[in-house]
Amino acid sequence: MNRPEAASPDRSRSLGNAQTFDRRLYVAMGILAAAVVFVGFSQTLYLRMWFDTPPLSVLRYAHGAVMTLWYSLFLAQVVLVSRHRVDLHRRLGIFGALTAVALVPMGVATALAFITRVRTNAEEAAVAAIIAGYDFISLAVFALLVGTALVLRRHSGVHKRLMTLASMSLLGPPLARLVADEQAVWLTYLLVLLPIAIDTWRNRRLHPAFAWGGLLILTTSQVALHAAASPQWINFALTRLS
Repeated sequence: MNRPEAASPDRSRSLGNAQTFDRRLYVAMGILAAAVVFVGFSQTLYLRMWFDTPPLSVLRYAHGAVMTLWYSLFLAQVVLVSRHRVDLHRRLGIFGALTAVALVPMGVATALAFITRVRTNAEEAAVAAIIAGYDFISLAVFALLVGTALVLRRHSGVHKRLMTLASMSLLGPPLARLVADEQAVWLTYLLVLLPIAIDTWRNRRLHPAFAWGGLLILTTSQVALHAAASPQWINFALTRLS
Protein backbone atom coordinates (compact mmCIF):
# COMPACT_ATOMS: atom_id res chain seq x y z
CA MET A 1 0.00 0.00 0.00
CA ASN A 2 1.35 3.39 -0.99
CA ARG A 3 1.75 5.94 1.76
CA PRO A 4 0.17 9.38 1.18
CA GLU A 5 2.78 11.83 0.17
CA ALA A 6 3.51 14.62 2.61
CA ALA A 7 2.91 18.13 1.35
CA SER A 8 6.08 19.56 -0.12
CA PRO A 9 7.63 22.62 1.55
CA ASP A 10 6.93 24.69 -1.57
CA ARG A 11 3.27 23.68 -1.60
CA SER A 12 2.87 24.38 2.12
CA ARG A 13 4.52 27.76 1.69
CA SER A 14 2.28 28.58 -1.27
CA LEU A 15 -0.84 27.63 0.68
CA GLY A 16 0.28 29.72 3.65
CA ASN A 17 0.91 32.73 1.41
CA ALA A 18 -2.54 32.38 -0.14
CA GLN A 19 -4.22 32.27 3.26
CA THR A 20 -2.25 35.30 4.44
CA PHE A 21 -3.22 37.20 1.29
CA ASP A 22 -6.90 36.30 1.81
CA ARG A 23 -6.86 37.56 5.38
CA ARG A 24 -5.23 40.82 4.39
CA LEU A 25 -7.69 41.30 1.54
CA TYR A 26 -10.77 40.98 3.74
CA VAL A 27 -9.28 43.11 6.52
CA ALA A 28 -8.54 45.77 3.90
CA MET A 29 -12.14 45.59 2.65
CA GLY A 30 -13.41 45.91 6.22
CA ILE A 31 -11.25 48.99 6.83
CA LEU A 32 -12.28 50.51 3.49
CA ALA A 33 -15.99 49.99 4.14
CA ALA A 34 -15.75 51.43 7.66
CA ALA A 35 -13.81 54.44 6.34
CA VAL A 36 -16.43 55.14 3.66
CA VAL A 37 -19.22 55.00 6.25
CA PHE A 38 -17.36 57.27 8.67
CA VAL A 39 -16.38 59.88 6.09
CA GLY A 40 -19.78 59.80 4.38
CA PHE A 41 -21.79 60.26 7.57
CA SER A 42 -19.27 62.45 9.42
CA GLN A 43 -21.08 65.75 8.86
CA THR A 44 -24.60 64.43 9.39
CA LEU A 45 -23.92 62.00 12.24
CA TYR A 46 -20.49 61.37 13.75
CA LEU A 47 -19.08 64.92 13.72
CA ARG A 48 -22.36 66.82 13.40
CA MET A 49 -21.59 68.96 16.47
CA TRP A 50 -18.89 70.71 14.43
CA PHE A 51 -21.16 71.39 11.46
CA ASP A 52 -24.35 73.34 10.91
CA THR A 53 -26.43 70.19 10.57
CA PRO A 54 -30.24 70.12 11.03
CA PRO A 55 -31.50 68.05 13.98
CA LEU A 56 -31.94 64.33 13.38
CA SER A 57 -35.05 62.35 14.25
CA VAL A 58 -34.87 59.42 16.66
CA LEU A 59 -35.37 57.08 13.71
CA ARG A 60 -32.44 58.51 11.80
CA TYR A 61 -30.23 58.30 14.88
CA ALA A 62 -31.27 54.68 15.37
CA HIS A 63 -30.64 53.87 11.71
CA GLY A 64 -27.19 55.47 11.91
CA ALA A 65 -26.41 53.50 15.06
CA VAL A 66 -27.41 50.18 13.45
CA MET A 67 -25.43 50.94 10.28
CA THR A 68 -22.41 51.86 12.39
CA LEU A 69 -22.77 48.67 14.38
CA TRP A 70 -22.97 46.52 11.23
CA TYR A 71 -19.77 47.92 9.70
CA SER A 72 -17.98 47.84 13.06
CA LEU A 73 -18.90 44.16 13.39
CA PHE A 74 -17.85 43.43 9.82
CA LEU A 75 -14.42 44.91 10.48
CA ALA A 76 -14.13 43.15 13.84
CA GLN A 77 -15.07 39.81 12.29
CA VAL A 78 -12.48 39.91 9.51
CA VAL A 79 -9.82 40.99 12.02
CA LEU A 80 -10.71 38.09 14.32
CA VAL A 81 -10.36 35.62 11.46
CA SER A 82 -7.04 37.15 10.43
CA ARG A 83 -5.80 36.57 14.00
CA HIS A 84 -7.07 32.99 14.05
CA ARG A 85 -9.76 33.72 16.64
CA VAL A 86 -12.46 31.77 14.84
CA ASP A 87 -14.05 30.91 18.19
CA LEU A 88 -14.77 34.57 18.94
CA HIS A 89 -15.75 35.14 15.32
CA ARG A 90 -18.50 32.52 15.63
CA ARG A 91 -19.79 33.91 18.92
CA LEU A 92 -19.89 37.44 17.53
CA GLY A 93 -21.60 36.11 14.42
CA ILE A 94 -24.87 35.69 16.35
CA PHE A 95 -24.80 39.38 17.21
CA GLY A 96 -24.00 40.19 13.59
CA ALA A 97 -26.99 38.19 12.36
CA LEU A 98 -29.29 40.07 14.75
CA THR A 99 -27.84 43.38 13.55
CA ALA A 100 -28.55 42.45 9.93
CA VAL A 101 -32.13 41.53 10.87
CA ALA A 102 -32.55 44.96 12.48
CA LEU A 103 -30.82 46.83 9.66
CA VAL A 104 -33.25 45.89 6.90
CA PRO A 105 -36.55 47.10 8.45
CA MET A 106 -34.74 50.11 9.91
CA GLY A 107 -33.55 51.05 6.43
CA VAL A 108 -37.04 50.64 4.99
CA ALA A 109 -38.57 52.78 7.75
CA THR A 110 -35.94 55.50 7.21
CA ALA A 111 -36.62 55.58 3.47
CA LEU A 112 -40.38 55.85 4.05
CA ALA A 113 -39.85 58.65 6.57
CA PHE A 114 -37.73 60.48 3.99
CA ILE A 115 -40.64 60.49 1.55
CA THR A 116 -43.04 61.74 4.22
CA ARG A 117 -40.63 64.44 5.35
CA VAL A 118 -40.42 66.11 1.92
CA ARG A 119 -43.87 65.31 0.52
CA THR A 120 -44.93 68.98 0.48
CA ASN A 121 -42.30 69.68 -2.17
CA ALA A 122 -43.26 67.82 -5.36
CA GLU A 123 -39.76 67.78 -6.85
CA GLU A 124 -38.03 66.67 -3.64
CA ALA A 125 -40.76 64.10 -2.98
CA ALA A 126 -40.23 62.54 -6.41
CA VAL A 127 -36.48 62.31 -5.79
CA ALA A 128 -37.15 60.79 -2.36
CA ALA A 129 -39.43 58.18 -3.95
CA ILE A 130 -36.72 57.22 -6.44
CA ILE A 131 -34.09 56.92 -3.70
CA ALA A 132 -36.47 54.90 -1.51
CA GLY A 133 -37.31 52.49 -4.34
CA TYR A 134 -33.62 51.93 -5.02
CA ASP A 135 -32.93 51.43 -1.31
CA PHE A 136 -35.74 48.88 -0.94
CA ILE A 137 -34.22 46.64 -3.60
CA SER A 138 -30.69 47.14 -2.25
CA LEU A 139 -31.84 46.11 1.21
CA ALA A 140 -33.56 43.02 -0.20
CA VAL A 141 -30.35 42.00 -1.97
CA PHE A 142 -28.36 42.66 1.22
CA ALA A 143 -30.75 40.42 3.18
CA LEU A 144 -30.44 37.65 0.58
CA LEU A 145 -26.64 37.78 0.57
CA VAL A 146 -26.34 37.82 4.36
CA GLY A 147 -28.97 35.11 4.78
CA THR A 148 -27.21 32.85 2.28
CA ALA A 149 -23.84 33.55 3.92
CA LEU A 150 -25.24 32.55 7.31
CA VAL A 151 -26.80 29.36 5.97
CA LEU A 152 -23.47 28.47 4.34
CA ARG A 153 -21.32 29.69 7.24
CA ARG A 154 -19.50 26.33 7.44
CA HIS A 155 -18.24 26.94 3.89
CA SER A 156 -15.79 29.68 4.79
CA GLY A 157 -14.89 30.50 1.20
CA VAL A 158 -18.51 31.24 0.32
CA HIS A 159 -19.37 32.83 3.67
CA LYS A 160 -16.63 35.45 3.69
CA ARG A 161 -17.20 36.43 0.07
CA LEU A 162 -20.95 36.90 0.42
CA MET A 163 -20.57 38.87 3.65
CA THR A 164 -18.06 41.13 1.93
CA LEU A 165 -20.36 41.70 -1.05
CA ALA A 166 -23.31 42.40 1.26
CA SER A 167 -21.33 45.04 3.14
CA MET A 168 -20.00 46.68 -0.02
CA SER A 169 -23.47 46.76 -1.60
CA LEU A 170 -24.87 49.16 1.03
CA LEU A 171 -22.21 51.85 0.70
CA GLY A 172 -24.35 53.95 -1.64
CA PRO A 173 -25.92 56.17 1.08
CA PRO A 174 -22.62 57.31 2.67
CA LEU A 175 -21.12 57.81 -0.79
CA ALA A 176 -24.14 59.91 -1.78
CA ARG A 177 -23.17 62.36 0.99
CA LEU A 178 -19.86 62.92 -0.77
CA VAL A 179 -20.73 62.86 -4.48
CA ALA A 180 -23.80 63.06 -6.72
CA ASP A 181 -26.29 60.17 -6.50
CA GLU A 182 -25.36 58.78 -9.93
CA GLN A 183 -21.66 58.88 -9.08
CA ALA A 184 -22.42 57.15 -5.76
CA VAL A 185 -24.02 54.27 -7.65
CA TRP A 186 -20.98 53.81 -9.87
CA LEU A 187 -18.59 54.07 -6.93
CA THR A 188 -20.62 51.37 -5.18
CA TYR A 189 -20.18 49.16 -8.24
CA LEU A 190 -16.44 49.81 -8.08
CA LEU A 191 -16.28 48.83 -4.42
CA VAL A 192 -18.28 45.66 -5.12
CA LEU A 193 -16.02 44.71 -8.02
CA LEU A 194 -12.76 45.55 -6.21
CA PRO A 195 -12.55 42.43 -3.98
CA ILE A 196 -13.86 40.29 -6.84
CA ALA A 197 -11.10 41.50 -9.17
CA ILE A 198 -8.32 41.13 -6.58
CA ASP A 199 -9.50 37.67 -5.49
CA THR A 200 -9.82 36.50 -9.10
CA TRP A 201 -6.37 37.81 -9.99
CA ARG A 202 -4.79 36.17 -6.94
CA ASN A 203 -6.47 32.77 -7.33
CA ARG A 204 -6.49 32.73 -11.13
CA ARG A 205 -10.23 31.95 -11.15
CA LEU A 206 -13.53 33.64 -10.42
CA HIS A 207 -15.04 32.15 -7.27
CA PRO A 208 -18.69 31.07 -7.80
CA ALA A 209 -19.87 33.07 -4.75
CA PHE A 210 -18.28 36.22 -6.13
CA ALA A 211 -19.65 35.42 -9.60
CA TRP A 212 -23.33 35.08 -8.70
CA GLY A 213 -23.21 37.54 -5.80
CA GLY A 214 -21.59 40.27 -7.85
CA LEU A 215 -23.90 39.63 -10.80
CA LEU A 216 -26.92 39.79 -8.48
CA ILE A 217 -25.88 43.17 -7.08
CA LEU A 218 -25.08 44.75 -10.43
CA THR A 219 -28.17 43.38 -12.18
CA THR A 220 -30.69 44.25 -9.48
CA SER A 221 -29.12 47.69 -9.07
CA GLN A 222 -29.74 48.48 -12.73
CA VAL A 223 -33.29 47.13 -12.49
CA ALA A 224 -33.82 49.23 -9.34
CA LEU A 225 -32.59 52.40 -11.06
CA HIS A 226 -35.08 52.03 -13.90
CA ALA A 227 -38.00 50.78 -11.80
CA ALA A 228 -37.60 53.42 -9.09
CA ALA A 229 -37.55 56.22 -11.68
CA SER A 230 -40.74 55.03 -13.39
CA PRO A 231 -43.84 57.26 -13.09
CA GLN A 232 -45.82 54.27 -11.80
CA TRP A 233 -43.53 53.73 -8.82
CA ILE A 234 -43.21 57.44 -8.02
CA ASN A 235 -46.99 57.86 -8.08
CA PHE A 236 -47.46 54.77 -5.90
CA ALA A 237 -44.82 55.89 -3.41
CA LEU A 238 -46.21 59.39 -3.07
CA THR A 239 -49.86 58.37 -2.82
CA ARG A 240 -49.66 55.11 -0.88
CA LEU A 241 -46.42 55.18 1.10
CA SER A 242 -46.23 58.77 2.35
